Amino acid sequence: MQTNDFLLYNEVVYRIHACRTMEEFPTILLTQVKLLIPYAYGSFIPIHTDPKTQEVTHGEPCCYPPSFVQAEERWLQAIHRGYSLWLSYAPEAVVARDSELLSGDSRFDVPSYRQIYLDYHIYDCLQMNVALAGRNMGRLALYRTRAEGAFTDQDTFALRALANHIGLACTRCLQNQGAAGGEKRSLTELIATYSLTRREGEILGLILQDCNNEEILAKLVISRNTLLKHLQNLYRKCGVSSRWDLRKLQG
Repeated sequence: MQTNDFLLYNEVVYRIHACRTMEEFPTILLTQVKLLIPYAYGSFIPIHTDPKTQEVTHGEPCCYPPSFVQAEERWLQAIHRGYSLWLSYAPEAVVARDSELLSGDSRFDVPSYRQIYLDYHIYDCLQMNVALAGRNMGRLALYRTRAEGAFTDQDTFALRALANHIGLACTRCLQNQGAAGGEKRSLTELIATYSLTRREGEILGLILQDCNNEEILAKLVISRNTLLKHLQNLYRKCGVSSRWDLRKLQG
């Protein structure tokens, strides 16, 4: 990565992490990513997975430019016939581009393409599910026209390099949204959302009760090294870096 590219990358990462609410997150995400990966159209569609049934639902699309919303609304209507629905179920961030998934120009023969994107002269799509620690939170899709050409390996690499930052920023915005709503999330919901083991759930429960390490060691009768290992796993799965952040997960 050249020096100028590295500086730009750092600036984009900073702007994404500066997001505080889900109201501003999609717009900032789309405008910042465009600085690194030029595109004609872009969209972010929120994803919610029911922790009990694992059923996936999609929210309203945010698009850049806004006029592209009509196309993504059509995509949502035809989603169960699409070839990229699997991304909405992936527990970790995956980056894919149509020009790789579908060989040659066969993607232009897919019925969903003709119904949704033909009017916009879409030639290639680079998409990623926004996910962190087993939680899928959204679909980011970037589109280019034939005049702009297909996305490159460098474009794919750049989006993959941003994946964890995007996932963490989105997680924090959702946490802030939950806290603003005033409803506390149950321990059972947190365990399901972040795919915690039984022991990790026990430790998180004690942390939410304001127990310190010594109290947790006494209650669970485990070694200090074992506790530290579980804490590291908790931080990683929940996308946080401190006990205070773990407490904020409840809202």
